[in-house]
Amino acid sequence: MVLEALGRDGCSAKAVPVGRLEQLKEDIQSLHKAGVLDEKVYNDYLLTMKYQVPKDFPDAKSIIVIAVPNPQLKVAFKWKGKRVETVVPPTYAFGREVDERVRQVMAESVAPEVLRTEKAIIPLKTLAARSGLTLYGRNNIAYVPKKGSFVRLTAFYTDLDVEDDAWGERKMLPACKTCRNCLKACPNGVIIEERVLVHVERCLTFLNEQSSDRPFPEWVDPAAHNAVVGCMHCQRVCPYNKAFVGGYTDGGEFSEAETSYLLKGEFEGEKAKEIESKLMRVGLDLSIFPRNLKIIMDQQR
Repeated sequence: MVLEALGRDGCSAKAVPVGRLEQLKEDIQSLHKAGVLDEKVYNDYLLTMKYQVPKDFPDAKSIIVIAVPNPQLKVAFKWKGKRVETVVPPTYAFGREVDERVRQVMAESVAPEVLRTEKAIIPLKTLAARSGLTLYGRNNIAYVPKKGSFVRLTAFYTDLDVEDDAWGERKMLPACKTCRNCLKACPNGVIIEERVLVHVERCLTFLNEQSSDRPFPEWVDPAAHNAVVGCMHCQRVCPYNKAFVGGYTDGGEFSEAETSYLLKGEFEGEKAKEIESKLMRVGLDLSIFPRNLKIIMDQQR
């Protein structure tokens, strides 16, 4: 009933028993032990994962992983008399709203006393692939059949039993066997023929999620930047995204004064709180400014 309700709301979802947590942990740790995961990538992204049920939810029986459609955002910045439109990729914005929407749909699908949920902090792409919810692209991005990669993944522990354990091997999109669009489009050589696992440490997404006090490597071509955070090069050329790549949601506009404030990088007081609140609504935060925004603005000259 819960999965069906999520489907009616436009989401895609699968469930696995909590006993799969150990295998999920092994999937990640085996890559680390094999030395194919960059150490900083592992430390930044994967050390925070929790492979056990919450202490205050010992009766958790299952994990439901959900893919919620989430289009790209266009966020405008006024600067030197010009209006500069920037892109925020699908996986960043509206995280809190997506979680609340999913919680509400699940809660309304059964009697309130039947279902308890708790947010799961686990490797979502791996879980989604293992559950059969998503397939991997050659670019190592998660794709949902008929929805492409323009989705936001989330997962919740529940106290519901799993009737059919969906756990299986990770699979790749069929067309990836012959398509090389993403490989050719990537400016940093992140995607290679030899393996599905990409060189995340070279990916623009990883590099521009770093704090502003960490400069970009000299080998990064400034012209490669195409979003105020993250990167859309490989997703834009993917045949599986053809029906979705032209869609955008309006993420609002920052005034000339606000843009100037962001570019200065001196964030304190009530103004910082005000700007931070506005950024968070579209999946951004002050820690990535002014570095990323400055590069985008420099390309407008």
